[in-house]
Amino acid sequence: RLLEVLRPVVGRTPFPLDVDDTLTEQGQPGDELFLLLDGVLAVEVDGETVAEIGPGAILGERAVVEGGKRTATLRAVTPAKVVSVSADEFEPSALDELAATRRGEES
Repeated sequence: RLLEVLRPVVGRTPFPLDVDDTLTEQGQPGDELFLLLDGVLAVEVDGETVAEIGPGAILGERAVVEGGKRTATLRAVTPAKVVSVSADEFEPSALDELAATRRGEES
């Protein structure tokens, strides 16, 4: 199932993030997903770092599935490379499943 989610990423050109660059802002609209190819991002909720994520992470699916608002700010801790894909390029059921898995991780 993960391969279905990642299929639209194939062949995309990654863009760089420098240390302290912001990928997403909590509360802002979001209609794209991201795949972190290299580097580390801090996950900030209400101004506090709650986690760090590394290469291979799929990011932004909850905003797409749950109403369009980003649930966290993502900020580069190290230089990073990210691929961006518009949400409408993904199969909705694959996104629903991915978002449900993430909600389960937070419980």
